[in-house]
Formats: sequence, C-alpha cells, structure tokens
Amino acid sequence: MSRPAIASATAAPITRERIADFGDAVGDHNPVHFDVEFARAAGLPDTVVHGPFCATIVIDQLIAQLGPDALLNLDLRLRGPVFPGDELTITAGEYGVDVHNQSGALVATGVTILQGDEDS
Repeated sequence: MSRPAIASATAAPITRERIADFGDAVGDHNPVHFDVEFARAAGLPDTVVHGPFCATIVIDQLIAQLGPDALLNLDLRLRGPVFPGDELTITAGEYGVDVHNQSGALVATGVTILQGDEDS
C-alpha cells in the first residue's frame, strides 16, 4: 500500500460562534479566546482561537480527504496565532502538513503518519 497524497484543502472561516461552542465543549473559557478588550490588553489584535480547536480543523480536513483509517498520527506544532474569521489552508509539507491562514502566514506545521507509511 502506498502513502496517500495530501492535497490542498481550505476550511470554512472560523466563526466566534464555533469558538464559543468549542470553549463550552472543552471547558476552556479563558478570556483571551472570547473577550476582545482582554486580548487587546494582552497585545493581541483580537481574540485567539484555541490551539486544540485549530488541531481539530486540520484533523477534520485530513480525514475528509483521506478517509477515517488513513491518518494514524498527527503531531501538530502551532507556529502563529489564529484569529476569528481566519480560513486555514492545509497543504502537503516536508514531513506532513503545513497550515496557512488566508494571508499566507504559516500558523502550524504537522508531522503525519499515514496508512502506508510503514511500506515506504
């Protein structure tokens, strides 16, 4: 079996409603994710998206593309902030995936282990 190819895929813009739903689901109500004034006081231009929520977006895109059995492991490293309204684009990277926002900024990289890697 050969390694499946990772094609470019862009997720829908991240809404504040989805961020709130994620925060409720995981019990993370840190104001940096919800309170714009708090985030600005911390030196940010806006609230930031939870890191684990960014990871779920990447995982969802990979599973939608490759199927539920193809992704065996993902080690994702966040490289920059993700803000409400951002659209994340996942592309094949040197060791797995690169994730960019709509401005082209690299916001995450991931090492993937896919079904078929053991045959390489």
